[in-house]
Amino acid sequence: MRASGTPDSPRMSLLFDLWLVNHLISGALDDVLVDAGGLSGEDFGFYSLLRRFGPATPTQVVRWTAMRPTTVSTLARRLQQRGHVEQRPNPADGRSRLLVLTPAGEAAHATTAETFLAATRTLAAALGPDEPRQRAALQRLDTALREVGGLDPRPYAVPDDPGTAGRLTYDGPPLTAAEEAHVRTYIDFVRSRRREGTHDVPDPGHPVS
Repeated sequence: MRASGTPDSPRMSLLFDLWLVNHLISGALDDVLVDAGGLSGEDFGFYSLLRRFGPATPTQVVRWTAMRPTTVSTLARRLQQRGHVEQRPNPADGRSRLLVLTPAGEAAHATTAETFLAATRTLAAALGPDEPRQRAALQRLDTALREVGGLDPRPYAVPDDPGTAGRLTYDGPPLTAAEEAHVRTYIDFVRSRRREGTHDVPDPGHPVS
């Protein structure tokens, strides 16, 4: 088997990365949640959405999640049969209905939540201090996907990663130690000019005589 990350590894797309991650998450959640409370990872996510941000119309659920309308309808009917979701008239629009988590649905969600949080803590421990940066990066990716799909913004936000403020990125070949020292010296010079209130910084390639 070809080792991951070797020079001859095939170049895969970002969407393939997401496909793999999606299945890793689904498998990990289904394994622990079903045993704990009988909810799949998909069920738990839907319950969480309605409990935190509902009541919501099926159309709003679609615009938050990009699930197909038929998928939302099928899921809502299945959860109604469990007695965990009910549909109520929408006071803002008589032509639509609101999906509402029932007390039994909230209890089922609460029963499973501790197992879910335990799994979350395990993942957070594996990520360590990198977790805020990873979540901020996922939020940027989420925003881009929603713009491409014409969807509504997600109903919540995580803090932007403070560690990225003022951070430079460089995609060129590795610098030598002398080159890196030169770059750091120039950055220090730019910062000193800023502290002095001077924004006219000379071009290092064309120094002013």
